[in-house]
Amino acid sequence: MRRLRNQTTGLPVWWVELLMLAVLYYSYTGTRSVADASAGEAMRIGHDLLRFETFLHVDIELGLNRWLQSVPVLAVVCCYYYATLHFVVTPGLLVWTHRRHTRHYAQIRWTLVVTTLICLLGFFLFPTAPPRLLTGTSYTDTMSHFEGWGWWSGSASAAPNGLESLTNQYAALPSLHCAWALWCGFLLVRFGRRPVTRVLGVLYPAATVFVVMSTANHYLLDAVAGWLVLGVAAGSVALVFAWRRRVRATPAGVVAVPALPGVPALPAGAPSPAVSPNVGGPLAPPVVLAASAPAAAAPRADPDPRADPDPRAAPDPGADPDPGADPDPSTDAVPPAPSPEATAARPVPPAEPSSSRATPSTGGQGTPAAAPVPPVPAPAAPELSLRSERAVRPDGARAG
Repeated sequence: MRRLRNQTTGLPVWWVELLMLAVLYYSYTGTRSVADASAGEAMRIGHDLLRFETFLHVDIELGLNRWLQSVPVLAVVCCYYYATLHFVVTPGLLVWTHRRHTRHYAQIRWTLVVTTLICLLGFFLFPTAPPRLLTGTSYTDTMSHFEGWGWWSGSASAAPNGLESLTNQYAALPSLHCAWALWCGFLLVRFGRRPVTRVLGVLYPAATVFVVMSTANHYLLDAVAGWLVLGVAAGSVALVFAWRRRVRATPAGVVAVPALPGVPALPAGAPSPAVSPNVGGPLAPPVVLAASAPAAAAPRADPDPRADPDPRAAPDPGADPDPGADPDPSTDAVPPAPSPEATAARPVPPAEPSSSRATPSTGGQGTPAAAPVPPVPAPAAPELSLRSERAVRPDGARAG
């Protein structure tokens, strides 16, 4: 295997694999020692399980066992199947998944490990004798009957000759063979690219169930229990990996806040566009304010007395009349100038808000009216000078 490092522990992957194999081996050894000390309990559970299958009318193991004994060629093939594929297909698919589907390998590997641990716990709690070892029954031990055709031992089923002490004879419930076979079939169907591979993924678990029951190594309920254990293990591992993905996707220090009704929720870790200036995308359109009302006109300064008077301007009532013109009696009385207090107290009409007028440049859409501007008090009127200035004739001669 490639020397990859685990992201959590930092150890190479092959060290992790060896550690798992060691844990599984010693766990299996512990269950074997316990089962050897409780052979009577294993026989009792085996008989109870067979009676329960008879009650459910699913006790098909005896019929399959007798039929297989009548076909010796097929019986030998089933013996090789039971003694070989269980220990070859499962590790081979595990290595294939590690090499070809590395992204899914961790979850698949942990599913197999958890399944095996649960089955070992079942062997420890419920030691069960297989049908071939039940007393008072007519089952035939197919592996023992055809032991001369292969390398397996007649007294330890699939164990090679000389390694009988390494096997647990009372590890029938649940069926680890059926659990591993269904795990392999799922991988072939899930990751197989050719139709033939997917068909093999469907046939392999079914063939395994037939072999373990026809050779009198397992009950039908053993197979069902093994499938249930695989389902529980796969579901538990999937939940753990989904939780880990959510934790890794959320940055540290970010708390997910539920969205308000009618407002779509932002993904975890996404900055708020209302407060972050670094968020890309269009910004909100600026609010255009209409021009406010023009301020009050500034007071006009006194004209320069040295400049020529404007003929269009009204005559100054304080200036001396033209000596050549007829005196106007209406100009004798000069009205008094208003006081600064009266001018300041005069009310100023409020500025009329600009209305929305459609212009050609806006395409017929009016500009929104601005908020009203508070009135600005008018400045005090300048004090009028009552000093009379002598009129100047157009020819430059002074009057009088």
